[in-house]
Amino acid sequence: MLVWTEPNRKTRLLEAEGTALSSGGEAREALKFIFLLAVLILCIVGGFQVLKLYLGTPAPFRVVSTAPSSMEPTLYYGDMAVIQHVPWYEIGIGDIIVFDAYSWYFYAHEAPPPVPVIHRVVGVTVMDGQICYYTWGDNRVTNPQPDPAPTPYWLVHGKVIFTIPKVGLLIIFFYQGGYILVILLTVLLTVALVVKGMKELEEEEEEGEDEYYPDFHQPR
Repeated sequence: MLVWTEPNRKTRLLEAEGTALSSGGEAREALKFIFLLAVLILCIVGGFQVLKLYLGTPAPFRVVSTAPSSMEPTLYYGDMAVIQHVPWYEIGIGDIIVFDAYSWYFYAHEAPPPVPVIHRVVGVTVMDGQICYYTWGDNRVTNPQPDPAPTPYWLVHGKVIFTIPKVGLLIIFFYQGGYILVILLTVLLTVALVVKGMKELEEEEEEGEDEYYPDFHQPR
């Protein structure tokens, strides 16, 4: 003879509550990950703004993006220079500066590079009432001669205060389109975590809604 039995109601409620809490915890972990990611992005953006104010320049970093570098062996491809805006009298011979080379066209009729140049100061002069700097790249193979014209102070972004080797390779990767891949992978991972947590939560809630869990037992 078969006997219909029903599990203890309290036991069923505890099981349903436990599974709901478990899946709910996974959903909370996914939301926590999204929150921490947003906080990290805000901290990076905010820190960059503070750094720009502290160093006095809108572009406090300069990545060496050409190979071979005109500043080898001092700076190599992928190195990042940290720049600080300083008064003209704090720039002297031997300092490395970052500047726009528009004066090359005005004084020497030579087309300037499309990006700011990072070269060493080899001389200081006054032209048309302005402080100007003669510059030269350290790499005598790529730059056998000094730069074609002096650079006035108002074209100088700042002076290099220190460098970080190879860290700029990641930035170059981003500029070459790698940032799209990083953003896409981050978004996909976030969506996958959220969907997984919500799906498991729904499944456990559906199981918890079953009022009876019948079992058939054969009496001895």
